[in-house]
Amino acid sequence: MVTVTAETSLSSSLDDAWAALGRRATYFYFPGVTRSPAGAALDHALDLPIVDRQEQVATLSIDRPSRPSPLEGRGQGEEAHRERRFTLRGELVTISGRWRLEPTDAGVRVRLTLDYDVAGPLKTLAVNTLRSRSPLPIRTDADEILSRAVDEFFETRFAEQAANYCERLRARLDGTKAGRPA
Repeated sequence: MVTVTAETSLSSSLDDAWAALGRRATYFYFPGVTRSPAGAALDHALDLPIVDRQEQVATLSIDRPSRPSPLEGRGQGEEAHRERRFTLRGELVTISGRWRLEPTDAGVRVRLTLDYDVAGPLKTLAVNTLRSRSPLPIRTDADEILSRAVDEFFETRFAEQAANYCERLRARLDGTKAGRPA
């Protein structure tokens, strides 16, 4: 499992950010994710180091926690209001994400944490591809060295994708707010 985080700030209210992160369309800004012509499933093109472009069909689930009532105010109930979870599940990579929202004077600070579970066959493909390109001598620990290298390559790419996603989402949500009539 690889875990990466990224942050951005939105110039919107906590409620607007919360609502946007509950919409399915918000997740189409994730790198490589597009609507599938097949319906509910999504197409997910994985642009990963070492291996050629891989594609998977993925399903998206967004947790729908109940919102605190207005009577709960800003006490204990708000904590649930500040975190939204989602899962993008595919046969090659499953991504479990958590959005953490914190109100600021200028809007909302958003922290995205992504847990990537890379399927064994994809990691094996990456290790074997790296092995075929590597001048490493034959050693008993070569597979472990290559496996760590693959993990580092994937982690770097996943961190880039998380930052890219936050930036695309920020641009979209701030652009939508700017385009609203006053």
